[in-house]
Amino acid sequence: MTTTYQQQTYAFLDEQEIAQYVKKLELFPQAAELQVVEISDGKINHVFRIYSQEHSVIYKQAVPYARTVGEDMPLPLERVRVEAEVLQQYEKIIVGSVPKVLHLDSDLAILITEDMAPLEVGRTALINDTESSHFAKDIGAFMATTMFYTSDFYLDSSTKKQKIQQFINAGMTDLTEELTFDRPYQVDDSNFFEDSLHDDVVWLSQDSKLHLEVAKLKRRFQNTKDALIHGDLHSGAIMLGNGRTVVFDTEFACYGPFGFDLGQFVANLWINGIGKQSSKYNRYRQSLETWYAFVERFTALWRTEAKERYTKVDGYLTAVLDEIREDMFGFAGCELIRRAIGIAQIPDLNHEEEESLRAANRRECVELGKYLIFNRQSIQSIEQIADWFKA
Repeated sequence: MTTTYQQQTYAFLDEQEIAQYVKKLELFPQAAELQVVEISDGKINHVFRIYSQEHSVIYKQAVPYARTVGEDMPLPLERVRVEAEVLQQYEKIIVGSVPKVLHLDSDLAILITEDMAPLEVGRTALINDTESSHFAKDIGAFMATTMFYTSDFYLDSSTKKQKIQQFINAGMTDLTEELTFDRPYQVDDSNFFEDSLHDDVVWLSQDSKLHLEVAKLKRRFQNTKDALIHGDLHSGAIMLGNGRTVVFDTEFACYGPFGFDLGQFVANLWINGIGKQSSKYNRYRQSLETWYAFVERFTALWRTEAKERYTKVDGYLTAVLDEIREDMFGFAGCELIRRAIGIAQIPDLNHEEEESLRAANRRECVELGKYLIFNRQSIQSIEQIADWFKA
């Protein structure tokens, strides 16, 4: 089906057309019998697993709007090109850290990648307590490495500016700004919460002191171009198993603040623990592992790989890490609130059958989020918030 929507023309392929399309790429033998099964969550893109008896691939086709909302939330098809190029960039920096890109069709907004099965999606693993013992450290090291090698500390100024333009990804960063910094702090029909949280949500929409701090964080996200960031690095964007931790789903990637991905990732660990209280302290412990793995790898690269002359100045590394930590807490606070009451719902907070328990968990996320946003400058370590995670 070919459709034109807000100057974006695309042809959506059905299952039979997908099989024919893939065969033409010689990703499978011509005689292979292919099965095409949709595995997407229905939020933004169409994602299919295509498999034969021999092997499988993942096929993603974008549509020019968010599927959960419809045409009222347009999205650029260009995001597929950005996703593919970011995956290729990450693969160059850390071999095997992402699925290999097998094919990109910018005209049809199609991306085909290596299938990481039987690895398990990180969010599923956390909900089922089947996560690997090292995934939190792996993600911390991944963030430190990919960010360092795409930052001013390693790249020359001209190359860095070219990469900022390459990964500008305006439509997706606009969506991040709207869903992370705007809608949760308004009375908006897309917000999702139990009736008992009505007063809490109204407070979020009216408190001017909170709005001031969120405005500062939004401005940091909009104007700080530290490094290439994933832009949506939560537990649902990683896969675990067979001794590996793999990152995927990079369509929100852009140049942004060092602390943004860190904040999103640790917040999703905490959200999972709040949603399943028996895992609460363990998720806090894993957030410590993520942060200290980041610091360790970033520091090692700073001392051995840095090309920026001022990295030799005493105290500069400490100042940079302090800034990253502050941003991490602030952005984590925003992520906690938007996942608790915003449109982008996740199963971590929705599996309790009893409404009062779901509401209590959402309220706890909101309260922790507010605390982090207001106190991000004075919190000197994750250890200072340990009391929030005690049973």
